Parts: sequence; structure tokens; C-alpha cells
Amino acid sequence: MKTGILAAVLGLLAGCVGSSSVNLNPTGIANRIFFLHHSTGEGLVMGGDVRGVVNAYNTAHGTSFEFWDHEYNSQGLRNASGSLTGTNFAIPGDNTDTYGLYQLWTSSEAGWTASRNQILNNFRVISFKSCFPNSAITDDAMLNEYKTQYLAMRDVFDRHTDKVFVVMSPPPLHRLATNATEAANARAFATWLASDTYLAGHSNVVCYNLFDSLAHPDDGSDAANRLRYEYEGGHNDSDSHPNATANQTVGPLMVQALLQVAVNH
Repeated sequence: MKTGILAAVLGLLAGCVGSSSVNLNPTGIANRIFFLHHSTGEGLVMGGDVRGVVNAYNTAHGTSFEFWDHEYNSQGLRNASGSLTGTNFAIPGDNTDTYGLYQLWTSSEAGWTASRNQILNNFRVISFKSCFPNSAITDDAMLNEYKTQYLAMRDVFDRHTDKVFVVMSPPPLHRLATNATEAANARAFATWLASDTYLAGHSNVVCYNLFDSLAHPDDGSDAANRLRYEYEGGHNDSDSHPNATANQTVGPLMVQALLQVAVNH
């Protein structure tokens, strides 16, 4: 019994290996697409069979693109075949909220710098997102804070013209987990990220508007800017994770957009 527990603990530790252990073959960078995410992203990646979409694209076009992704540090980095590598980028505090992403790309602190350098050193197309709690944008001050953070990130992206950065808008909240003001502000942030105001003149910065892919249209209804009803995991609770239908629909759209970025840049 003790041996089994020890093995389990060692296995968990292997999944939490620090960022210094990750050193991929540099010759493959040009074809690698990377996605940093948490649980909603996991649903899109696995439920949407994104690697199957990539493989089909490669077969049809004679390309050799690879999709790699990184969830929580405890799971870490998954390679092009979909296998866990037993390594991770040691994202400090597992923080991929908007402020965490701001820290990842701008901070000079050692932990954030190490995580950032691992991503930059191993991938060319780099996509990332915050999860749905970040769509609870309570007021204009919070909305403007988000914009300030993403403008600072863009300044960093401008210094890495050999990379392409795909910013994804946070997914929407369940209609029972938000209100009209928060939902409208979440839509406003997503629209701003995808606009020329943010993107124009920055050829290596692209937006995939994940919010818009998952949210009910801004039509003035009670459902506006919330997770689409048909994408709710449950209609009587406020869990904002998109359901299997959403993952199967939006996951392929997301990775097709990333493939187009890889082709066009």
C-alpha cells in the first residue's frame, strides 16, 4: 500500500516538473502551434478533436503543423500526438487570468520570465486565453484595466516579430452566473480585442474571438452576451463550462483559425 502511495506521489511530482526541464527540438519550432489554457480550453481541445483536425489539414495540404497545449501545471505540456510530456512551464500560481497573462508577458520576476522564455523558445504560433470568470467585468474601470494590460502585452509582442501571438477573448459566462452589465462589458472587451484599434499595425498579433463563438448575440434579449443556451452544460445551474456540443462545434473552428494563422504568417 505504501509503495502504491509513493508511486502516486512520484507520478504527481513528475507532472509538476519545473520549466527548466522543457527543451524541445529547435528545428521543429516553425511548425508548432501552442495553446495555453485551463478547463474550458481542455474541453475544446479534447471534445473538439483539434489534433484530428490538424492531422486532416496536414494530409490534405502536405503540411506538417503540430498542435501542443498546456493546461494547469499539474497536467502540464501535451505534445503533438496528444500525450502528456510529464513537464510543464511552471506558470506561477497557475494564473492565466488577465492579470496572470499580463505578468507572463511583461513581468521581470524570475518565475514569470522563466515561463515566458520556455514558451518563446519552443513555439512560433502562440495562443492563450483566460477562462470564463474573467468575463465578470463589473464596470468601466475594470474594462479599462483589462485593455491596459493587453496593450502592455502587445508592446512585448511587437519585440518578437519572429513569433505570432493569438490572443483569445475569454469565454462567456452562463446566463445564471452573470448580469446584463457584466455580459455587455465582456462583449465590449472581446470586440475591442478583435478590432483594428487593438490589432492594426501589429502584423504578428491576431485575435480569435472565442467569446463571440460561444456567446448568444448582442440582440438586446435576456440571453444577450451570455453562453448560448444550447451550449450550456446544464440549464438549472450556473456552471459556465461549455457542453459537448459547444466543444465539438467551436473546437474545430478555433484550431482552423490557428492553422490559418500558421499558414499566413
